[in-house]
Amino acid sequence: MSRNFSLLILLLAIIISIFVVLTGINNSNWNDKSSYGQYYFSGLNQKINDINKIKLSQSDNVFEIAKEDDMWILKNKDNYPADNNKVKANLISLSNAVKIEPKTEREALLNKLHLEDPFVSGSKSYLLELYDDDNLIASAVIGKRKPNLLKRGEFGVYFRETDGNKSWLVSGNLNASDGIKNWISTRLLELIPDDISNLTVTRGNRTVLKFGRDPLDNNKFMMMDFLEGVETRTSIGLRSVMRRFLKVDFRDMRVAQTYSNKPDTVIEILTVDGYFINIELNNDLNSPGAWVSVVSTDHPDQIKNIGYEFYLDENYKEEFIIKLEDVLKIN
Repeated sequence: MSRNFSLLILLLAIIISIFVVLTGINNSNWNDKSSYGQYYFSGLNQKINDINKIKLSQSDNVFEIAKEDDMWILKNKDNYPADNNKVKANLISLSNAVKIEPKTEREALLNKLHLEDPFVSGSKSYLLELYDDDNLIASAVIGKRKPNLLKRGEFGVYFRETDGNKSWLVSGNLNASDGIKNWISTRLLELIPDDISNLTVTRGNRTVLKFGRDPLDNNKFMMMDFLEGVETRTSIGLRSVMRRFLKVDFRDMRVAQTYSNKPDTVIEILTVDGYFINIELNNDLNSPGAWVSVVSTDHPDQIKNIGYEFYLDENYKEEFIIKLEDVLKIN
């Protein structure tokens, strides 16, 4: 056998070896590629109505939403009613989550996608679990969201399997975390100025501020029983003050506490439909924010809030409290 022929045989053997290795790698990639377009949770859309418990775990915290008598409640927030539409939207997003692109399996890189171990202190990932009673239906580690998915203006989310490091970018406008805004409406008052007939603000010994309708034009607002000779803002200006007050969102909630002191602010609302809403605000002793509670009401959208109080951060607290200077005429 000639030397050249031996070299040729050796070269062919090397080429064949490389081909075999690449074929193995490509087969692995092909297995992933063959999953493109498939649902991440296979068959979940057939079981979605069986789900009656959602658990989100992060570090040492567990956030639980449970379904009781066809109503979803926040178990960690003293059974406060969840927004059924928001819960349903998240469950539909999960059942319709489609695999878009396989991502890293390297543990060192998972934290970039917020897919690290959810039980590690300071973790940004969540362990999501869906149950039918005590039977686990589906689970995944939930990472950060990706905006403008496939340049369509939609959102994607990074998922990781719970028994390994395989991760995926999936489609779906999922808003699942332990933040209450993802499960309830955090707007304290679902009203606009046109819904209000009278609004009275009492702050200790300060001048009582009473917004009412102009008797000459019921579409306009004016200050009632106000300081004699003191000019106030126009109806348009008063509307803007009320609009700011009504757009406040709360950041947290809890069972209403008992306070030894009188409330810092008392607000009485009468709607054009004849409903009343009486509200008290108490400053938080440990932060610049405040706790707001609906102490009495017959408004159908506010009855569920009786017995709870809602935390306003410093910025929203400032917007919620209407001061005398807010209603005075601007020179």
